[in-house]
Amino acid sequence: MPGVLPVCLQNIVYSGESSLRPREEITDLRSRVHLFQEGGLYLAFDVNSGSLFNLDEVAWELVQRYMECGDWKEARSFVDSRTGPQAAEAAAEITDLVESGLLFSPGEEWADYVPGKDLGLKAICLNMAHDCNLACRYCFVPENVRSQEKIMSRETITKALDFLISETPYQYLTVDFFGGEPLLNFEGIKFAVDYAEEHGQNKKWKFTVSTNTLLLDEEKLSYMKDHHFSFVLSCDGRPEVHDAYRVTPGGCGSSQVVANRIREFMAAGAADEYYIRGTYTRNNLDFTNDVRYLAGLGAESISLEPVVASKDVPYSLREENIPELQAEYYRLARALRELERKGKGISFYHYSLDLLGGPCVAKRLTGCGAGYHYLAITPAGEIYPCHQLVGHPEYLLGDLQRGIINRKLQDKFREAHIYRKEDCSSCWARYLCGGGCHSQAILNGGDLLHPFSLACAVMQARLQGALYYLALEEN
Repeated sequence: MPGVLPVCLQNIVYSGESSLRPREEITDLRSRVHLFQEGGLYLAFDVNSGSLFNLDEVAWELVQRYMECGDWKEARSFVDSRTGPQAAEAAAEITDLVESGLLFSPGEEWADYVPGKDLGLKAICLNMAHDCNLACRYCFVPENVRSQEKIMSRETITKALDFLISETPYQYLTVDFFGGEPLLNFEGIKFAVDYAEEHGQNKKWKFTVSTNTLLLDEEKLSYMKDHHFSFVLSCDGRPEVHDAYRVTPGGCGSSQVVANRIREFMAAGAADEYYIRGTYTRNNLDFTNDVRYLAGLGAESISLEPVVASKDVPYSLREENIPELQAEYYRLARALRELERKGKGISFYHYSLDLLGGPCVAKRLTGCGAGYHYLAITPAGEIYPCHQLVGHPEYLLGDLQRGIINRKLQDKFREAHIYRKEDCSSCWARYLCGGGCHSQAILNGGDLLHPFSLACAVMQARLQGALYYLALEEN
């Protein structure tokens, strides 16, 4: 794939005769350019070059017609009959864009790409505690996991870090402290940091903690700030939204305590890198209001994720929710721009697209790299491809005593890049998405090579919102 080109946001308005190829395959065209409209903008995203164009209505109709018939002459004739000389102005500029590789760019073929040879182990997720001080109603952790060994011992921490150091080809390494609630094992976190820095002295370490904030006191903040932690702080937004699912074992809401912890975190300036991370369900598809609420707590970096849940629970997303969800992602884009104009800009994680640079080719083709680039380790020392597959024995890769013993399974994860997935290889979002979440595909009755269709629809809606957000910068 060529280097990603600058975002192009301009009014395209076609003239002269086109020297474009006479006819193209319709399926191929739709895999190279994505068209959509919102808020009076007519947007065209070129998949292979990463260029984003704000067309005028005539140019947009010309491109749309071409994508329907595959023939520029026929498309030009159709638009001429409706718009006359305006179509003539649009054609020349679109011709220039195509011939310069910015529109309908053919890209490069990566079908034979095999990741893993250039993507070794770089990050581990340490499930420091399979225990929690909350009882979130949408928790994805299986019951069999909650009954297992609950706290990761120093011995397991030592073996996990030794495993990472011995297996990695990289200098820059990441350790994610996860749970349950990882701060229930804060002494283990401190031990892990000290051990990593002592025994991996030639490595550059990045430590991340995901916490519900209830145990995040001054002592812990001070220690983690000294060691340059990144933070993921869980809060779903408005009190009524948060308290619907993030409750104590006794069923009480936790929003008031969490809001206070977030305010304290912001006041302490405890991290250069953090996100307030929330979950939305089908019961709060107006989550722009939750972003506004979190911004009101002082948060400047926010991420809201769709709930991970089986289709038979009442709060899970449904196919019929997608139109409303798409409208909400557009609404969020406008709200973020409005906050920026007021000097209260928010970094929304999924709208931070870098079309100019962005991830390397390997990341664009493989996504998160679960199973070989990233591994999750349980308190018992079991090794899984990612934290969402913990407790599913058919996806157990090995353990810290024996290492990776299911190499065939690891190879399946390594080979599950977008060109092995029929649905992904022609999807307009493929290089922005990386093939979707493996665990969602698996846990919703699919497999590594067949993404979960609902998750794909949510991802596409979110990415359209992100592209619309970029387009709003110029308008």
